[in-house]
Formats: sequence, C-alpha cells, structure tokens
Amino acid sequence: MTAQQFEALAKLLQLRQGPQREAARLVLVDGMRQADAARMAGCSPSALGNTLRTCRAGLELARIAAGGHAP
Repeated sequence: MTAQQFEALAKLLQLRQGPQREAARLVLVDGMRQADAARMAGCSPSALGNTLRTCRAGLELARIAAGGHAP
C-alpha cells in the first residue's frame, strides 16, 4: 500500500492520529513487522492488532463497494 492510499484509508475509517495509526502505517506502507512497529510507535501489540483488523476490514468493504469480490 502506498502512503497516499494509507492516508485515504485512515481518513475513510476516521482513524485518530496517535501511536496505533503510526504503527499501522509502518506495517501497511513500510512492510515492518507488527511487533517492531508497535515498539517503535509506542503502542501495545494488541492495540496495533485491533487497528490492523479495522484497516483490513475497511479495505475489504471498500473493495466490495467498488464492485470487487470478497475473497
């Protein structure tokens, strides 16, 4: 995912600025491992996991809304 795509997704999902959002960006844009991203951004791995689940669910819903198919 590009940084621009992540920002659009974060806006769509109304993700608040903060450690979880930054950690999610590190994972989804930069390809960092979840544990490393959580540590670097200063959030718990479980909080990051919740944010990533929200992002992935939002992506899937956007695909369906755009006429794509669910896996």
